Amino acid sequence: MSAAMEENKTRKIVMTALLAALTMVATYVIRIPTPTGGYVNLGDTIVLLSAFLLGPVYGMLAGGIGSALADFWAGYMAWVPATLIIKGCMGLVAGLMYRAMGHKKAGLILSGLPSELIMVFGYFLFEAALLGQGLGAAVGIPANLLQGAFGLVAATLLTGVLRRNSYVRKAYPAL
Repeated sequence: MSAAMEENKTRKIVMTALLAALTMVATYVIRIPTPTGGYVNLGDTIVLLSAFLLGPVYGMLAGGIGSALADFWAGYMAWVPATLIIKGCMGLVAGLMYRAMGHKKAGLILSGLPSELIMVFGYFLFEAALLGQGLGAAVGIPANLLQGAFGLVAATLLTGVLRRNSYVRKAYPAL
């Protein structure tokens, strides 16, 4: 393996860890409680940003691990495995779709939207089936839609700002 490839892999691993930590902080620190016992947070912004910056695999790892750690630290132990899978799938899908769309600006919204729908319906299915809430789990859908919409808009705006930075453009030309 060449030195340049090693450096790129090392950069991706380090950025994955940093973005996982940032996802955890964005999810854990700013939590707006919902009437259903959950909370709305800024974590989806960083989950999507991770996918856009790092691609599908590393974006999946950063989003899934960071979000699961936030649930762990917040005491939502029953949600940790579901969050790891759901947020990981969000990062994977967003990264794959963004790449397939040629990293175009429009690809940010078009890849983020299905990713956020994965979150909304993933949590609904988890609460309905695995937590035994049945159709009662649907009460969480509006709060999750709000969180998803905010995360998508914020990630799109943040990515637009980062694209203007020459260092970011050089380090992440696919952004």
